[in-house]
Amino acid sequence: MVIASTNPPNLASDTTTRCTPDEYRAMEETAEERHEYCNGEIIAMPGGSPAHSRIAVDTTTFLNVALRDTNFQTYNGDLRIWIPSFNHGTYPDVMVIDGEPEFNGSRTDEILNPLLIVEVLSPL
Repeated sequence: MVIASTNPPNLASDTTTRCTPDEYRAMEETAEERHEYCNGEIIAMPGGSPAHSRIAVDTTTFLNVALRDTNFQTYNGDLRIWIPSFNHGTYPDVMVIDGEPEFNGSRTDEILNPLLIVEVLSPL
């Protein structure tokens, strides 16, 4: 399976493949790196840096403390969000939901109800 590169679009090394959401999910269950799913296209997610990781951890810690004793729950990038209206799945660095997580069908690795999505931006 060919995965989209993280190079800018229209470069000769940029490759993509189309697949169904279920094919993507099956691939992610055994993949050594994470991938984003965007309306049939699989895109390899670049690795993080120490600074990126530190910012994500600090943000998660801050939100956990700030939201203590509320109905809000904070999650890290281990869970994927699925956005049905855009046929899109991705792993945000941090997300917050209100109440219990709403999972995508019988899946326990895809959340449908994020209230806040935090993505730490880093240079490639």
